[in-house]
Amino acid sequence: MKFVKEIFWRLMEPIVLGSLANMVINFVFDPDDPDFILSEFLAAWILCIPITELNRLIDHRLEKRFSWTRDFKHRFLYHLFYLTLSLAIVLNLIGNIYVYLRGDSFYSLKEMAIINAVTFVLSLVLTTSKWTVSFYKRWRTAEIDLHDSTKELDELKNVVNQHTKRVELQKGKSKFYVETQDVRYAKSEFGIVRVSCAGDDTGIFSGTLSELAELLPKDLFFVVGRNILIHKEMIKSISSSTFGKVLLTTHEDEELMVSRQKASSFRKWYNSGST
Repeated sequence: MKFVKEIFWRLMEPIVLGSLANMVINFVFDPDDPDFILSEFLAAWILCIPITELNRLIDHRLEKRFSWTRDFKHRFLYHLFYLTLSLAIVLNLIGNIYVYLRGDSFYSLKEMAIINAVTFVLSLVLTTSKWTVSFYKRWRTAEIDLHDSTKELDELKNVVNQHTKRVELQKGKSKFYVETQDVRYAKSEFGIVRVSCAGDDTGIFSGTLSELAELLPKDLFFVVGRNILIHKEMIKSISSSTFGKVLLTTHEDEELMVSRQKASSFRKWYNSGST
């Protein structure tokens, strides 16, 4: 598909350039009664093929040497110089050969100057249009890549933060912090969230159980029912229960029931490769 599209535009470029150049030149030569002859259009199209191909080659070669973002001035001036040179060769050499083969009289210096000027300006306008489209595509691609990269970076930061974030707990009148990975078990009763940590340390979390769950790594913690949150390492065994429920046993031999609605997501979480 990409190859076909490229061939299409490579054929359209000389047709567009040749048609515009032929019409403008005829208007300049005879504004009252311009001639639009099919054979002249065909000749203009054929003559513009080496011009557009040379212009494409110039753009391709300069792309490797000069960056638009870092060396815009040199890139533009070099392209302008090579485009002028290629037009001078193609129009004045090949054009005069074509006129000679047809048996027509050669153009005067004034006529050749007009033909060169018109073709050069139109070539530069079309080339600038191509650059504009190319810049837009690159900008759009860069914006999409940046958005995707930013999203991935934010997700990675969230994962890292979840593993490194500390949780503030309270014991009596004093407050202390524990690493998220040190939390082992949390239970909400009468609006109070009691948290058990590694080393038998305990404390009270000032927020809700849902807020605590948001601070903890999703791959290590699961909310069982409405009032219990548990670390994966605290689970000793799991087994199927009635009505599609899941019964799990902790290392403290406490039995917890996972509802049928949560059973599927619990099994997926528990059987994941994360530890």
